[in-house]
Amino acid sequence: MEDKNRIPYKQEFTYKHIRPVRHLRNKTLAEFSHFMDVDASTIGKLERGELKFSPLYQSKFEEAIKRLRVSGIELASISRILEMKSQRGYK
Repeated sequence: MEDKNRIPYKQEFTYKHIRPVRHLRNKTLAEFSHFMDVDASTIGKLERGELKFSPLYQSKFEEAIKRLRVSGIELASISRILEMKSQRGYK
């Protein structure tokens, strides 16, 4: 039996997770760039999907999540919101 209320131990991230996490911690592109160790324009391109979310950027994003102390519950909530938006036809 799979419990739908359980939070997965290892969550998958896409470029669509960057903006909600950044907004969750009330960070600007410039402030978030320090946590992710990339240029602010790179984060903007990643958020818009103009730049491929490669394993390098994925690992940097995971480091930023750790530095900002974003909990698993918060990440699961963001994933659920993104899933609902996708089902309703939002970008």
